[in-house]
Amino acid sequence: MIVERYLLREIAATFTGVTILLLLIFLSGTFIRILAEAAEGNYPADLIFGLFFLKSIANLTLVLPLSFFLATLLALGRLYRDSEMIAMFACGVRPRNVVRAAGTLAAGVAAVVALLSLYLGPWAEEQGHRLLDAAEASSEIEGLVAGRFNQTASGDVLIYVEGIAPDRRTLTNVFAHVREEGQVRLLSAARAHQITDRDTGDRFLVLEDGYRYDGQPGRRDFQMIRFEEHGLRIEERAITPSQRRRNAFTTARLLESDVPGDWAELQWRLAMPISTLLLGLLAVPLSKTSPRQGRYGKLFAGIMLYIIYNNLLTVARAALGRGDLDPWIGTWWVHLLALAAVVMLVRRQETLRGPRRAR
Repeated sequence: MIVERYLLREIAATFTGVTILLLLIFLSGTFIRILAEAAEGNYPADLIFGLFFLKSIANLTLVLPLSFFLATLLALGRLYRDSEMIAMFACGVRPRNVVRAAGTLAAGVAAVVALLSLYLGPWAEEQGHRLLDAAEASSEIEGLVAGRFNQTASGDVLIYVEGIAPDRRTLTNVFAHVREEGQVRLLSAARAHQITDRDTGDRFLVLEDGYRYDGQPGRRDFQMIRFEEHGLRIEERAITPSQRRRNAFTTARLLESDVPGDWAELQWRLAMPISTLLLGLLAVPLSKTSPRQGRYGKLFAGIMLYIIYNNLLTVARAALGRGDLDPWIGTWWVHLLALAAVVMLVRRQETLRGPRRAR
């Protein structure tokens, strides 16, 4: 039907714009948080954009349901404001046609959200953990923090760095306390950088323009040696998997589990595509406004309903995770309430269409 295709184009165009806007808001906060963690030395600088990309995939799961709901409200609200919807109804278009057009697009968006929520989102979280685990094990220098004493994994080397260049490759005013075969060696250098031996693959922290102190002061075997370069081998650490949160578990693992927390995570993932479909249908009757109300007449009411829906899902998820709710109840009662609201509002709009009949 031509009218339904027109409605699809209007909603899709608005959906694209709203999604880009919300993504910019969400992702800017994520990028700032990753930069702050990298500045504190928690993340290696070369992993910033990789982590940002992986976090963006997880954020899409939260952004798409809200953006489609708002897009449907705004697109259909504009048609009501410009009296286009009234003209459609006068030409024989029924509210069910509008619901069918919005529902078709909502089903497509819900399918994308299901793919993100059930598969791509957990995969992105797991890949992010693996990147951090590999970076932590690859080199000791990546985790050095200026102004603190940094101990290596073996505990034999204690390094103090006064300053680190922005490229995270050059260190200034370095002090090292090395314990080797029961002997203590002190090193101080004006600068230091890291190199990798091409033949063996070993990593070395090369100290430049400094002094090495062997033995204990006051004894005859005490030595102070000035050097231009001195290599300090950096131990490679085995990759140890960090503690994983449930949002990094695969959906197959959650399905096989009988832990209440895993059931809560699984139902939360299923709630994302379900809520996308229900919110898209709910936006159709909510978007009905008079020309005087304008395009944003029902926007506040729609946002309040979204907040209530999302908060009820969060409460149900928490109760299910604590074991207070049976998994067969879980978050499903919230979706049933939303479905009842959709049916009631759509039927009411269908009943009130056109002038009232004379008694």
